[in-house]
Amino acid sequence: MKKPSTSNRPSIYQTVTDRIISSLKAGVIPWEKPWASPRFTGGPFPRNFHTGKPYRGINILLLWSSDFSSPFWLTFKQAQELKGNVRKGERGTPIVFFKQLAHAEKDNTKTDEDERTPFVLCHYTVFNVEQCDGLSLPEIVPPTAAPEIDDDETCEGIVSAWENRPALHLTSPTEYRAYYRPHTDSVHMPARSRFVDAAHYYSTLFHELVHSTGHESRLNRTFGDHFGDELYSKEELVAEMGAAFLCAIAGIANEHTDRNTTAYIQNWISKLEEDNRLIVHAAANAQRAADCILGETFEDRTEAEPAKDAELAEVAA
Repeated sequence: MKKPSTSNRPSIYQTVTDRIISSLKAGVIPWEKPWASPRFTGGPFPRNFHTGKPYRGINILLLWSSDFSSPFWLTFKQAQELKGNVRKGERGTPIVFFKQLAHAEKDNTKTDEDERTPFVLCHYTVFNVEQCDGLSLPEIVPPTAAPEIDDDETCEGIVSAWENRPALHLTSPTEYRAYYRPHTDSVHMPARSRFVDAAHYYSTLFHELVHSTGHESRLNRTFGDHFGDELYSKEELVAEMGAAFLCAIAGIANEHTDRNTTAYIQNWISKLEEDNRLIVHAAANAQRAADCILGETFEDRTEAEPAKDAELAEVAA
């Protein structure tokens, strides 16, 4: 029997991008959460209910943008293994991961560069525990009230604990912009008193700190030359998502209310429509940037990650 053609089937990159674009067109920015993150055992990110491992990279955004309040997800088979079941008629949520392909037959004429094992983007389906019956679910602790102090201690702790951080210029009374300057490896911010609250201040600072992880002494990303070019747009998306990850860890909102929201959303829709790999690659770099700031290493992670061979959209299966 002839194998059915898959030439008209959308790529996984396109499927992921379409989901993010759909959220943007609905007025929802997947990498912004204008509310404090709920606190539950294990941290603020969506996680696999069976293994306890958090999802990472693009999968955080894919699961954040769902309509479910629980952070716990699992596959159909995992629900059965836990003596539960997915309710009939429930629709699953696709998430992605990179699968390492087997080495091709060795060719002695190839260089080490040529012999890197290739990776391919794959996907599988998960269900939120709210779509299941028969599972024993943990209690989720609601977010606590915002502290009534100017400096959020958790946010400040993230900044001060980063030993390899850039030079910080945060108290100038004449600075009206927030930016990272690569050639001096320095972050510049308006004074704290110019921000409406601690959440706006620290989400902006986290954005610039993520930019600084691209310095050659850290993750060595290539910055764009000017506003609007391809590399500039990718770097901005890395900073947006990296800041969102850090805000979630700190338990603060990261909504930027001073933006022209319509223009902002339309810009990202346009960029994602031009490049269906942009969101997956940027999310992987954002995850690495957050890990860099938090002091994690590749060895500290809960699952293997190919650091150079592929831009990884990680899962916790």
